[in-house]
Amino acid sequence: MEKQVLDQFTSRDVVLLLWSSLKDMETPLKEVQESIRPCVAELQLENLERILSNPSLLPKTHRFSVILSGWPNPVPMGTHNFDLFSVLTPCLKPGGKIFGRELNNDGTRSAEAKKASLLSGFVEFQLLSEANPLLFTASVPAAYALGSSVTLPWSENKVDDIWASVDAGGGAKPDDMINTDDLLEPDDRANAAACGKEAENPNAQVPKKKRACKNCTCGLAEQVNEEEQTEKATYGVKSSCGNCYLGDAFRCSSCPYRGLPPFKPGEQVRLPDNFLEPDL
Repeated sequence: MEKQVLDQFTSRDVVLLLWSSLKDMETPLKEVQESIRPCVAELQLENLERILSNPSLLPKTHRFSVILSGWPNPVPMGTHNFDLFSVLTPCLKPGGKIFGRELNNDGTRSAEAKKASLLSGFVEFQLLSEANPLLFTASVPAAYALGSSVTLPWSENKVDDIWASVDAGGGAKPDDMINTDDLLEPDDRANAAACGKEAENPNAQVPKKKRACKNCTCGLAEQVNEEEQTEKATYGVKSSCGNCYLGDAFRCSSCPYRGLPPFKPGEQVRLPDNFLEPDL
């Protein structure tokens, strides 16, 4: 058994050894037991395939301080996945560790094993050997007292220090910074028009009202005369309720404007000739 794993044991450890029967053992299981027992308080053996098929064989209480998976032979690729880690996590005491040994033929198992261990509740994943077989360790969080606090690793960096490092080490140069005021043209600095209104043009001339000639023959004189007569006839005229222009929701039941769209106050509204005729 690897020395770097044996050095992690203490005389108070309760160890669970998961061995696989999928391959013939190159190293007898008895030799592995003899190398572990003198270093720990208790050693328990379980078959990995039986545990995967029936997880209830493992105790639900936090019994073990160390779990070994992949001895005497490394387990096949993909064995240390989320399902296995989820079964083993409740068995470990707070702060307990797992040591895993797995075949790594394609060299990609380290990232997958780390992701699966973190998702199932392990922390402090560490690679002991990235060769083939892969050797790693991870631990479950230690027990925390109710109401205790812990400093998150990223909270140690202050925001000011981060921006200072950006400016000092490869951040944007002052010449590369864009002044947003330079993006505005003189026309853009004019007063913006309010919503629904057109922008004011100081150079524009006020349009003059058209006037008919003395001997008008184009019909403009009749149109102007008609508008003047209408203004005189409707000047000062108000509806009894004053709400006709708002729409049908505000009109009386006998209002002649019922059925017509809302209009502006004082606006002349022409009723169609067939307005009062039945539809049929």
